[in-house]
Formats: sequence, structure tokens, C-alpha cells
Amino acid sequence: MTAYTNNIDYKRAAGLFYSREEAEAAVRGLRDAGFNQDRISVIARDADKLDGVETTEDVGNKADEGAAAGALTGGALGGITGLLVGLGALAIPGIGPIIFAGAEATAIATTLAGGAIGAATGGLVGALIGLGIPEEKAKVYSDRVSGGSFLVMVTGTEAEVKRAEVIMQRSGVEEFGIYNAPAPAAQPVAEAPATAEVADNNNVKLYEERLVADKERHKAGEVSVGKKVETETAKVAVPIEKERVVIERTTPTNQEVVAPGSVDFSGNEVARMDIYEESADINKEAFVREEVKVHKEVERETVEAQETLRREELDIDVDGNPVINKNR
Repeated sequence: MTAYTNNIDYKRAAGLFYSREEAEAAVRGLRDAGFNQDRISVIARDADKLDGVETTEDVGNKADEGAAAGALTGGALGGITGLLVGLGALAIPGIGPIIFAGAEATAIATTLAGGAIGAATGGLVGALIGLGIPEEKAKVYSDRVSGGSFLVMVTGTEAEVKRAEVIMQRSGVEEFGIYNAPAPAAQPVAEAPATAEVADNNNVKLYEERLVADKERHKAGEVSVGKKVETETAKVAVPIEKERVVIERTTPTNQEVVAPGSVDFSGNEVARMDIYEESADINKEAFVREEVKVHKEVERETVEAQETLRREELDIDVDGNPVINKNR
């Protein structure tokens, strides 16, 4: 008996990368950040590198063959094929051969091949709409894939796709968007058969989630420091001196008598005196009134975030009385 858990509100992040190297860097960053490879998908056009896989303009007629030859069709996706599970090839009318990498993308190829979403509903556009991507954006993605771009999609909770956005932005994503998504293909929670046999020295991997913190530098503003000229009227008082001639005429009380002929009445005797005065000489001069130093200081603060982390623990179901050493 197999049960499914689909009660999580899933979101889907999607965006385009111009080059294979950018797309591969984004996928690798998502993998390194702990994203499950089943939730990461890449769709790309592979017009010339299907390595012998025949395709025609009929949707789905070679999907199985393309998927079987997936390991040989790595020319278009490069190292991405080693990072994701599932790889398929399909020819879509109006676009041509398409490579699907990742579990979800391969499911799209299977759906298209089965005829559930055919050319009448837009091929790849219809498939993307079925994933919760609005029609207008789905057409953009389809056209860009047709032109050689790489479409990368990540499915998860709102917190997970927000974290994926930071990683994808760092790799140069374009036309990025987060959309409401139907729950992805339900992850089966299978009840182990009562008589299940396991090989000797079988390894069971227990997974645990951890918080991965990242920082993004962005421009917060700009400060311009310049100078402007303001004017004012200044007054200054300068004391100056001027010389003036003072002529005083007096009549002596003792009238002295001079000898006859000792006085020259020709009128040629002249008394000369230089007269000086000061004038104000006012000029302007510039001087450094104040110095302004402009520099930047870095203030540091700690931003705290809280998330619920999940951890797998070993659950041992014992039937009978076997000897178990749990500490080894």
C-alpha cells in the first residue's frame, strides 16, 4: 500500500539562463544548498546534438527512445546531466528537439508524449501552464527555449523558493518568477513489506535539513557632496589721516623795527610745504575657512531568521528476537 502526502502549499520558481554554463552553475548551487534533485528541472533546446536520436515533428513519437538514449544526449546540457535525475528527448512542433533534465521535466516529456498535452494546446506552453505558470509567461519561456536559452525550475515551499531565488539571481537568471504550483508528483510513502529482504551490509542514509545563510550586496542609495557659492555684503571701517594747512595771522605786540633796506619788497618770497593724506585700499582675499572629509564607515548588525528543520531518525521495527547492536 502506498500513501501520498500533498498537503503542503507548493510554489514554483522558474527563470531563464542565456548560457549552459550559467544554468549549470545555478543547478550546482541549488544542489550544494541542499535542494532535492527531484525538485530541480532543466528544459533546453538541442537542435544539433541529439547524438543520433531520431526526432520528427510529431509530439511524443520518439519520447521513449529519447529517454533511453538520455545518457548519450549530454551535449546540450553538459554537466547538468550528472547533477539531475531523469533525462529525456522530445520533438515539439514549432520548437524542434528538446532535452528534459530532472524528474519533473521528464514527467512533462512523458505527458506530452502521451498526448495529454498536444500541439492543440501549445505543446511546451500548455505543459508549462499545467505546472501553474501563467500563459503569458509560459509563452516567453517557450520562445526563449526555442531560441537556445535554458529554463530552470525549482519546486518547494515558499521559504525554499525564496532561497532558490538568491542562488539563481547570483548565476544571472532572467525572467525570474515565483508561481503558485499544483503539488508536485506526490512523493510516495510506502509501507515496507513485512517480508522485505535486505542485503548484508546494506546502508541506510538518514537526511537532515540545515540552514544555509547567504548575503547579497545591493546599492542602498547615493550621497553627493559638492560646493556652492553664497554671497553676502561685508563692511569694514578703515581710519585714515589727512594733513591740512593751517594759516594763522597775528599782530605782534612788540613791533620790531628793521633796518632800512633789509627788507625785499619784491614779493618773491614763497613758503612751501608738502601736504599728505591717506586713502583706504580695500581688496578681497580667499582663505580656507573649513575642511570637510568624506569617507564611508561600515556598520554591522546581525539579522536573525527562524525556520523549522526536519531530521530523519532511524526507526527499527523488530519481528522476533534478533540480536541487534545499535552502537556499531
